[in-house]
Amino acid sequence: MKTLVNVAAALGVGAWLLAGCGSLSAKPDPSRFFTLSALSQAEESAGTRPPASPGISLGVGPITLPGYLDRQEIVIRVAPNQIDLSENDRWAEPLEENFSRVLSQNIAAILRADRINAYPWPIDKRPVYQVEVEVLRFEANTAQEAQLSARWTVRHSGKKDSIRYRETRLSRPAKARSTDAAVAALSEVVGDFSREIAEAIESMDGKGK
Repeated sequence: MKTLVNVAAALGVGAWLLAGCGSLSAKPDPSRFFTLSALSQAEESAGTRPPASPGISLGVGPITLPGYLDRQEIVIRVAPNQIDLSENDRWAEPLEENFSRVLSQNIAAILRADRINAYPWPIDKRPVYQVEVEVLRFEANTAQEAQLSARWTVRHSGKKDSIRYRETRLSRPAKARSTDAAVAALSEVVGDFSREIAEAIESMDGKGK
């Protein structure tokens, strides 16, 4: 009888240990990572004029984003003065870097610029046109809208009086209530912003001929 009791006790301890190991095992990370995307080939030419000057020399930067966006978590605006941070959805890289690269890709593609530099560039490679951007707001909200508000400047390096100052407010509806759809809409807003900047550069380049 004592032997049976000892065996049962041993089995009970073993089962308890197995249950404990199972509960202590690592849980899968629920984090998901997102990036903005550049315009597709079809989108590059949609709604824009032919480039005024193929081979234009272009520099993009500095580009700054507000401090509340300097985080890995994706931000959702829930009220005019309130934001929420996504628990599991994150940017795959610093948003300022992602935004700058996609904006540069878009503008270069629309203008067919074969010389484009990211700020800061070497002194001996100063571009003819420089785009500076101060982003004031860039996030989706609970109404399923992606919003971008920014002040920006285009300068011609050889003409001190050839400058464009603008303030832009853009929005795009997300196609679904999901982070994936919100990021896609944010990418579309950056595409619209890129076209606006490209049109300003085309206008300046045309007047400079």
